[in-house]
Amino acid sequence: MSFAGDCREDLIRIRLHEKNVRLAQLIGLTLTAGGIKLFKKPSVFYQTESLPVAKHIMALSMSDYALDSVIEQKEREHRSRPIFAVNLTGQDAERYLADTGALTYGTDGLHILSDVPATVYESDETKRAFLRGCFLGGGTCVDPKRSYHLELVLRAEPVASEIMELLNAYSFHARVTIRKERIVIYLKEGDDVTGFLALIGADSAALSMESVRVEKDMRNYINRTNNCETANLDKQVVASLKQRAAIRTIIEHMSLNDLPRSLREAAELRLNYPDATLSELAELAGIQKSGMNHRLSRLLELATELEENA
Repeated sequence: MSFAGDCREDLIRIRLHEKNVRLAQLIGLTLTAGGIKLFKKPSVFYQTESLPVAKHIMALSMSDYALDSVIEQKEREHRSRPIFAVNLTGQDAERYLADTGALTYGTDGLHILSDVPATVYESDETKRAFLRGCFLGGGTCVDPKRSYHLELVLRAEPVASEIMELLNAYSFHARVTIRKERIVIYLKEGDDVTGFLALIGADSAALSMESVRVEKDMRNYINRTNNCETANLDKQVVASLKQRAAIRTIIEHMSLNDLPRSLREAAELRLNYPDATLSELAELAGIQKSGMNHRLSRLLELATELEENA
């Protein structure tokens, strides 16, 4: 199963005890995966690629409404996976459509509605249930081993605007784009994706993603450390080569015994310990690192002077 499938499995296992919470989740599902049939009497249908989600919609909708439901499997051309359609009819169909925000009652009858019903904003739990329904109906999440990316696909701009405001209120850095005439809200930062999954109740998926993130961060840290150590080692080797070349130049023009004792000691240590670091040479000489650096720099300057005056 895909990572997104694991997320959905997590979410449909959540038990919803309050009626308004169930309704908020149905609203999210309706505004992302739902549609309306206006033939004689209004009815609603949902389309999803996930059979568990289709069964969840059927069970959730029938828990509070007198509805008849059926799930149809439809094969699609050029697609390996079928689509599952949930059709809801019955005496409570109109009330169901009005409650979930698909339709609203006006003075002259029913009208199609594209705003988010007020039920969603009753509490933090209803807001989370609404976002959960949006993910179940029109969401997906890339496997974090590949990248961090979660998105919600929507049809109506007013709904997308309200979801953006809701996500911003939870401090997520959501972005929006248009793809094939659909509005796509997406999260790309690891903290945002993990936080959203935790918010809507996909705890196992959030923990799994956090584990992958820790592993990635540790691997990146090790790589950075190794690269840094390699770079430092390269600098150390180059510096040692330059210092030894300078000392050999000095030897060609004069005896090391003619140098001040401090410089002679530094030259001899570098020749005897070509792979030693600056700190190690300083420790051998019993001086500070800055002192050894000054002595070696003076040897480089002296070699340059001798070559120029030769």
